[in-house]
This record gives sequence, structure tokens and C-alpha cells, in this order.
Amino acid sequence: MRAERREANLPIWITVSLLSGLLMISLMIQLAMAWQSYQRILPLPKHIAHLERLQSALFDTEESLALTDGQDAAADPAIQSRLQRYLQELLERGNHLAANTPDGLGAALKVLAADTPEPQLRLLQTLKILRGIFREEAAAHGKLTESIAAAAKFEVELGIGITLALPLSAVLLFYLMRRRIFQPLQQMGYMMELLGERRYQQIPLERIDPAFVPIFANYNSMVVRLSELEAEHLQNRQNLELLVEQAAGTLIAQQRNLAQTERFAALGEISARLVHELRNPLAGIKMACINLQQPLQIGEVQPDAAERIGLVIAEIERIISTLNRCLQGANHEPEPLRAVLVDQTVSELLMLARYQLPKSITLEYRGCPGLICRLPDTEFRQALLNLILNAQQAMDGNSGKIAISAATDGRRMTLAVCDDGHGFSGEFLENGIRDFVSRRADGTGLGLSMVKRFVRNLNGEIKLYNRQPHGACVEIILNCIAPHHE
Repeated sequence: MRAERREANLPIWITVSLLSGLLMISLMIQLAMAWQSYQRILPLPKHIAHLERLQSALFDTEESLALTDGQDAAADPAIQSRLQRYLQELLERGNHLAANTPDGLGAALKVLAADTPEPQLRLLQTLKILRGIFREEAAAHGKLTESIAAAAKFEVELGIGITLALPLSAVLLFYLMRRRIFQPLQQMGYMMELLGERRYQQIPLERIDPAFVPIFANYNSMVVRLSELEAEHLQNRQNLELLVEQAAGTLIAQQRNLAQTERFAALGEISARLVHELRNPLAGIKMACINLQQPLQIGEVQPDAAERIGLVIAEIERIISTLNRCLQGANHEPEPLRAVLVDQTVSELLMLARYQLPKSITLEYRGCPGLICRLPDTEFRQALLNLILNAQQAMDGNSGKIAISAATDGRRMTLAVCDDGHGFSGEFLENGIRDFVSRRADGTGLGLSMVKRFVRNLNGEIKLYNRQPHGACVEIILNCIAPHHE
């Protein structure tokens, strides 16, 4: 939910940021124009004072001219001195707008300073010059005022235009960004989510902004490559699963061959017992026949009787020889003990057993990390496989779980295999494990017998019990000493 809210707010924040930038730019433009207007208005007070002084000079000139009655009459020295001072100050301050003002003021000063016998004519020339200067300054002042008014009007119009253009620009900008940028980016985000789900889809480039086309084109190329790699991965995985299944089938077949070998070993043991039981009587028969052969040879009986007894002795010797060979074949060498990492061995066996069990049955293992025992590895694997297969057969094709656990008290290892079947019968628990006696109608009775013989050879214990509400458990306790305990 937080990611969706962030994606929904992303276009708003980007649009607001862009509009804020546009607003700042417009404010800076207005500020620059206001500064220019301020710079234009700043000299106005000085120029107005300049016009006032120039107007005062005109008034003084007119006043001095009015006081001069005739051409030979002298002008008032105070007024003339004040007029010269005004003109000199105007010339020094330079607050004029017209370019000809300094030259005009200089000419007026020269006229006033001239020593001529006609003061009235001198004042008239000065008045003419000052009026020309005043007209030029007034005209320049008018132009300046008009330019300031035009600039102010433009600023007002610009402000109104910006005020109206900003919302429209915001709407247009938001629409364009949403259509050309945000929607493609959101689409890419959605495509990336699909990519995480291994759904490889390309993005059409028709409505993508040209600036983003290389990015989306590279994304499409990446999607194509990923789809190819995914197809190769699936193919390799299928090949690997096939190879593992074949290897598992081979190993399971080998385990079955080992089981068959164990069955043959059990039969060999029984045969050895039979040989042992038959060999002694046959040896006695042989000795009796030899004792009978001696009197027959001295003529006490018919001659053909001795021949017949010789044939019997020969046949008995052949039988004894055959039985001796069977006895020697049953006397096989036991598998040597070696350090076995129990967790690793059980895990490897369970990995192979899963291929042999129906998918409705699950295997669960709770081990003891680091547990090492000295065991005959092949016999240990075969015993555990027999327990697992017996547990699977006890479930009669129903779904369920086979639980295997390993624990140690430091000197002995306890390995338990439990199933979800119907459990052992009371008679089976009472009588225990016997050779060729099975709890199933189609069983051979050799599986648990082999496990029992394996445990007995290691001086261990085997326990059978049922668990609630249903199911059976076989628990074997082995005296195994880890290397670090020795």
C-alpha cells in the first residue's frame, strides 16, 4: 500500500516542483523589470529639481528683463548674480536629460558674462537659450515619464499573463508529463513486477517519449534475453532432473540388489545351518559303510555287495564335498567399520528414497548435527532403506508422513523410523522379529530380519512399538563411538 501511494504521489510532486520553478523564474523576471523601473524612476527627483532650478532661472531672467526699462538700463546685479549661480549649479550637477543642455547652459553663462553695452539684449538672448533648454528638458522628461508608464503597464500585463498562464501551464504540463513520462514509467514499474514473477513482456515504444526510447528499448532487449535464459534454465533443470532421476533409479536398483544380496546372505546362513546339521550324520554314515566294507572284502558276503557299498560311499563323499563348498560360500567377510557422518548419510539416502516413494507420502528428518558414528556404511544404508520401505508398505497406499529422527547421548545413537500406518499387531509385538515371518500377506519376512541381524552384529538394540493415534515406530540403538570421543 505504501509503494502504491508513493507511485500515485510521484507525478504530483514532480509537477509541483516544475511549477514552483516556473513561478520562481517569473518572479525573478518581474523583479528584474521592477528593478529596471526603479532605476528609471530613481533620477526623476533630481531631474524635477533640475527643471525647477531651470524654471527659477527663467523667472529670474524674465524678472531682470522686466526691471530693465531700456536697452541702456543696467540689470539688477543681485538678480544677475543669482541667475549666474543657478546656471553654474545646473551645469555642475549635470541632472539633465537632453544632450544639448550642457552646451546651452555654457552659452547662456557666456552671454551673461559678456561685457556689452546692451544688457536688455543680453538678457533676451539668455532667456531664449534657457527657454530652448527648458523645452528640450521638458520633452525628455515627458518621454521618460511615458517610458516609465509603458514599462509599468507592461509589468501589469505580464503579471496578469503569468497569473493566467501558470494554471494553464500546470494543467498542460501535468497532462504532457503524465502522458509522455509518468504513464510509461508506471508501465515499466508494472512490467518490473511482472519480471519478478517471471512473466516476460515487452513495452510497446509507439507512445514513449523519444528521450526514453533507448531506455525502454534496452529494457525490451533485457526481457528477451531473460526469457531466453529462463527457457535455457528450465531446459537445463529438466535435463538435470532427468539425470538425477536416472541416477536415483540406478542407485535404488543397486540398493535393491544389495537387499537381494542380503536375502541371499540370509538364505546362505540358513543353508550353512542346514549343511552343518547334515554333515555330521553323513560323516557317521560314511564311517559305518567303511566298517561294513571290511568284512565284505574277506568274503563274508556276496562280492557285488561290496561294490554296491563302495558306490554308496562315493555318493556320500560327493554330497559331503558339495555341502562343504556351500558352507565355504556362506562364510563371507563382514563389512569394515568406518566413521560415518550420520546427517549427511541419512540425507543422501532420503534424497534417493523420495524418488522411490509415492508423492502422497512425505519424508521428514530431524537430525543431530555433527553426529559421527563408526558403522558399516553400506549395511547402515540398507537397514535404513528397509525400514523406510517397510513403513511405506505399512501405509497401504494412503497419504501420510514417514518421520526419521537421530539422537545421541554421547556414547550411543538412537535412530527411529515412524509411519502413519495401522501399526503393529499385538501378536507381532509379542513374538518379535522372526526370519521369514512377515506382518503382510505378500511379505518375505527378510527386511526386519536383516535389520535385526545388522543391529545384533553391532551389539545394539531394536525396539518396536505403536504410537497414538495410529502408526508404528522402529527404534534401533547402536553403540557407536565418534572419533572425537575416542
